[in-house]
Amino acid sequence: MLGVRKNALVGREAELSHLVRMLESAAGGRPVVTLISGDAGVGKTRLVTELAARAGESGFTVLSGRCAELGDAVPYLPLADALRDATTGSCPADTLLDALAARPVLSRLLPDRNESQPAGGDMPGLVQQQLFGAVLGLLTELAASSPVLLILEDVHWADQSTRDLLTFLSRMLHAERIAVVATYRSDDMHRRHPLRPLVAELLRLPTVSSIELGPLTSSAMAQHLSALALRRLDAQAIDKMITRAEGNAYYAEE
Repeated sequence: MLGVRKNALVGREAELSHLVRMLESAAGGRPVVTLISGDAGVGKTRLVTELAARAGESGFTVLSGRCAELGDAVPYLPLADALRDATTGSCPADTLLDALAARPVLSRLLPDRNESQPAGGDMPGLVQQQLFGAVLGLLTELAASSPVLLILEDVHWADQSTRDLLTFLSRMLHAERIAVVATYRSDDMHRRHPLRPLVAELLRLPTVSSIELGPLTSSAMAQHLSALALRRLDAQAIDKMITRAEGNAYYAEE
């Protein structure tokens, strides 16, 4: 069983339990993809941060990157972000460095790439296919040594190439020790948002599940605020904050 951290999330026990089971499934060779949605500030990043910490303590290789509101200007941004952080950290794993070195096509995503080479979004179809294969090969090679957790945050801002990569991984993972988690803001999902049909498509796959984060309950919010304050808060003040925040942890903190 995966280890339990102290100071567990408040009010997210069911969601965290689902994600822990997801990690255990991946560690057993049953790859999974989980889509986490919720309004801005409801706690998606806090939840996946806790998940990443638990995964790391349990021997997972954790790769985490986030999208930005840049449209298609920077293709594969969350993947590039995850690879950059993993390779420039204080102790990058030799396995990761060797796996990257064996796949030169992935170097195009890193900040120090050869500028004479096209960026990811300029890749023709065949080269993009090679990049997808290289990503799958990289994750599979890492997973042979230890299970892998790949986190892609804020995919409501994802470019087309990132959405295509998420689709590719969701369909191609079969027996690898890999878990993929993607988060997105449900309040940004207007009717014609390009992520909406993708989510519907992915949720038809047996390996894909979803978690929708709703507002925290009043009791969970009171516990959260008391922990943040590090002192006893006046009950009336807590009630006022809870009412104004409407279950949104970020608003309550502010």
